[in-house]
Amino acid sequence: MTTRFAHLVDQAQAEARARASSGVPHVTVGISGCSESVGARRTLRAVFDELRRRDLSATVEQVGCRGICYAEPIVDIELPGSPRIAYGHVSEDRVGELLESVLVRHDLRPDLALFVVGEKSVDGIPAEADFEYFRLQQRYLLANCGLIDPLNLNQYVARGGFAALHKVLTTMSPEQVIEEVKASGLTGRGGAAFPTGRKWESARASKERPKYLIDNGEEGEPAIYKDRRLYEADPFRVIEGVLINAFAIGADKGYIYVGGEHRLAIERVGRALQIAREQGLLGQNILGTDFSFDIQLRVGGGSYAAGESSAMMSSIEGRRGMPRPKLVRSTERGVWAKPTCMNNVETHANIPLIIEKGAAWYSAIGTAKSKGTKIFAVSGHVNRPGLIEVPLGTTLRTIVFEVCGGMIGGRPFKAAQPAGVSSAPIAADNLDVPMAIETLQSIGALLGSGGLVIFDDTVCMVDINNYLVNFNELESCSRCTTCRVGTMRLTDILTRMCNGEGRPGDLEALAWLGPLMEQTTLCGLGQAAPVPAVGAMNIFREEFEAHIHEKRCPAGFCEALADRRAPVGASR
Repeated sequence: MTTRFAHLVDQAQAEARARASSGVPHVTVGISGCSESVGARRTLRAVFDELRRRDLSATVEQVGCRGICYAEPIVDIELPGSPRIAYGHVSEDRVGELLESVLVRHDLRPDLALFVVGEKSVDGIPAEADFEYFRLQQRYLLANCGLIDPLNLNQYVARGGFAALHKVLTTMSPEQVIEEVKASGLTGRGGAAFPTGRKWESARASKERPKYLIDNGEEGEPAIYKDRRLYEADPFRVIEGVLINAFAIGADKGYIYVGGEHRLAIERVGRALQIAREQGLLGQNILGTDFSFDIQLRVGGGSYAAGESSAMMSSIEGRRGMPRPKLVRSTERGVWAKPTCMNNVETHANIPLIIEKGAAWYSAIGTAKSKGTKIFAVSGHVNRPGLIEVPLGTTLRTIVFEVCGGMIGGRPFKAAQPAGVSSAPIAADNLDVPMAIETLQSIGALLGSGGLVIFDDTVCMVDINNYLVNFNELESCSRCTTCRVGTMRLTDILTRMCNGEGRPGDLEALAWLGPLMEQTTLCGLGQAAPVPAVGAMNIFREEFEAHIHEKRCPAGFCEALADRRAPVGASR
């Protein structure tokens, strides 16, 4: 063990011992993009106010998102000598009652508790593994999320952090690292699903210098929020994955690129990079070895198109984020016209896990062609929306009705929209489809980067696809004529249909525009822009035809086409 790494481990152990022997309660409040939207900052202030008002001693800490977005704000309390317990829906007006019960009366309040952190239940409060939302999940990438202070390096190290990097730097060659990643079967988690090991192998083979590495956290499409939550809750895991990638391919410099609208993610990953640099985990002679590498933070301008690899490279160079013709691979000619390797945030988060547990262990999870676990950002008409981590190949039915608790109000499942604005929907007759790359392709859908919106029967498929194509129209960089004009025409057609002005031939126009855009645009935005609408038209054709020929919205959603036969309870 190198002296520097041993020092980090000693520091982490010393802090853990000090906390265990402090003799005062420990309170943590989840602060993340999702929890802030429902008042978690006010809950945090209320905790400090109540402790001061009651003259109670306790340590208070911020953590990130656990993925239990439906139960935010979440507060954990750990009494001396007792297990840590997570409490849900702790709004500011409930803080006083909770602290009075737990800290003063030592009443653990099973009625407010979610679960006990650990393996044993207490007072009827289920253990973490038995908590209904977690029971079918396999939380490896999310293991630290909501549990540790995201900016406390000692807490990350105490849970095994940077041990994989240390192993790589002291016992493995770059070629061995690449072979391990190849053997794991890991594919890119940003949507393209390209084999990660093959990309790294290609990047290492490039001899020109300098060589660059990019962590892609732009994440600008609707209903996808996994990457920013990893940045917010466990940034050191991502940084460790980036460092291992850099060592393997021989990179000279790296960039972490975060979408400009993700304020908290920018703040936390920026501070984490600073801490890593101060502790010898970035810069020259990392952990006392010959390996040197640094990472800079780049903040995007809020452009979805900039998430495409070549557009992001233009953005990093200070130019407008527009895609380039891909005459050569970016591993040969990328940012600054130099060799560049780009991977998604979730991809990098997998790397320490693969190095730590081995390729054989990792490849045993998932399906024959889709290895490992996948984080899904589930939203829509389910009882328990949030971030979940399940093995690839878990069926959509399991995700919707078991992990996420079924449909709100028991309404019928109508469809799921995977992959944000890039995929055809999944209808009810495919609820048992395994959520894996190859099985979704077989039904004309995509896994994408992990968005999953669930719709009940009150949703109009014409209206929702009007929203999706309108998003692509607004986000198009306009470089390609067929994308610029094609997204406008798609929006025009679907808007007219929703307004009762659909025309004969509209569906034929959609069917014609789709292949044209897929074949003639430079990047994934233009190629995927028509896919959801064309897919929905093919699956729900009767609904589309009703809008045109009968001037009727079967879901009862479109105001201009409100129908007396709409489902009971349907509303805007």
